[in-house]
Amino acid sequence: MVGGLGRVRDPLFVLRDPNAPDFALPELGLPPDVNAGRLDARKRLLDAVAAGGAGDTWARELSGFQGRAFDLLNSPETQKAFRLRDEPDRVRERYGRNIYGQSTLLARRLIEAGTRLACVSWAPDANATWDTHGQNFAKLKNELLPQFDAALSSLLTDLSDRGMLERTLVVAMGEFGRSPKVNGNAGRDHWNFCYGLLLAGGGLRPGYVHGASDRIGALPSRQPVTPADVIATVYEILGVPPWGSPIRELLA
Repeated sequence: MVGGLGRVRDPLFVLRDPNAPDFALPELGLPPDVNAGRLDARKRLLDAVAAGGAGDTWARELSGFQGRAFDLLNSPETQKAFRLRDEPDRVRERYGRNIYGQSTLLARRLIEAGTRLACVSWAPDANATWDTHGQNFAKLKNELLPQFDAALSSLLTDLSDRGMLERTLVVAMGEFGRSPKVNGNAGRDHWNFCYGLLLAGGGLRPGYVHGASDRIGALPSRQPVTPADVIATVYEILGVPPWGSPIRELLA
């Protein structure tokens, strides 16, 4: 997450062809059979339906979500934030000319445009990315880690250079780790007993390493925490009333 950059299963927007000049987002355009007038007529119809249920909480909430969707289609600021072609080629190359690097660059642009939360899914097809049950070491060395390093380091550098890192929380994590033992396919399997994550930005102690594993990365050996502790820490930094116990040692 940027303000959070992290990992979710279902990205809201699907970027296509990172080498295309516009890096097109069809979700932000109107289909051929819907012009601006027809879109406006649909909005008026939805407003009329919402007015009929104005006393219902669900109707108000649904109307709010629909309004945000129309804003995405009509707002010049939103359209501008998604125009990656406005970035210099050297910047796009630095993030990486791949779906994940360009998604991370887009996350930075969205945060600059005022978005409060941007998420990047680094596993739209899990078996093609970090779920390395086979050829773990080759995938990490030749593909996954170079792409991740380029995208994340560029994001942190850009946020810092723009004076945004001190008010932006960056979270890079997955939902579990990999087994300490290598399987017969030169891969590593699911392992939820010990794994790491990265937190950076506002509200955190820079350069701090919390906890450690045993010598084979199987179990925590020092300062173990739970997923609930991590979420409570994120909430604490963002000013959200936490559930669970924040990891106080991480906080600046």
